[in-house]
Amino acid sequence: MTYAVKAARGFGTSRLRSFIVAGALLLALGASFVFSRYTAYQQVQQKFYGQALVPDSQAYDFKLVDQEGHSFRLDQLRGKLVLFSFGFTHCPNVCPTTLSDLGKVYRSLPERERAKVQVVFISVDPQRDKPELLKNYVPYFDKSFIGLTGSPEQIAQTAKAYGAYYEKVHTPGEDPDVYFMDHSAFIYLISPDSRWKLIYNFDQLHQTQKMVGDIERILG
Repeated sequence: MTYAVKAARGFGTSRLRSFIVAGALLLALGASFVFSRYTAYQQVQQKFYGQALVPDSQAYDFKLVDQEGHSFRLDQLRGKLVLFSFGFTHCPNVCPTTLSDLGKVYRSLPERERAKVQVVFISVDPQRDKPELLKNYVPYFDKSFIGLTGSPEQIAQTAKAYGAYYEKVHTPGEDPDVYFMDHSAFIYLISPDSRWKLIYNFDQLHQTQKMVGDIERILG
């Protein structure tokens, strides 16, 4: 075997070893990164009852219409902790239960902290949920609550930004005005500095004091 062949084979073996070492190093770094992220998540999550976003993110500044018919942006509530959900006024159980539970949470806060909290209900049914209907429906659960609607495009964009799902369910052949809105039932918590911090599922809402604890912790 010539020296050139031996050298080539040696070079190939050396490259293979280098690739193996580099691959092992990348796997180790990847595992370390995943572990550090998981550790960071655990450190944050153990402080809260709701599902924490780690890292948290800038809340999408939605542009909708309030129950008075005025333009409304999330940024108008900067300085307050915001709890909001998506739904519709013709909802038979999930939406009224959600608003009722949020009312209990809100009224369980000390009065000084209630002034720093705003509950918002965003309709995914703009065809029926006009501002005047929201004005009669949403404050029933607490006079401080705000109902929002908007154009189909505005609502779709807002829902997409928060990973919410909704769909009109209509039986073919029936009255087009008779339909149901299938939708996700999450509750979103935005901090006073407009950071999306937590998300709750529907089943968590009945634990009033645990939610109060989250709110008080974020308000500091």
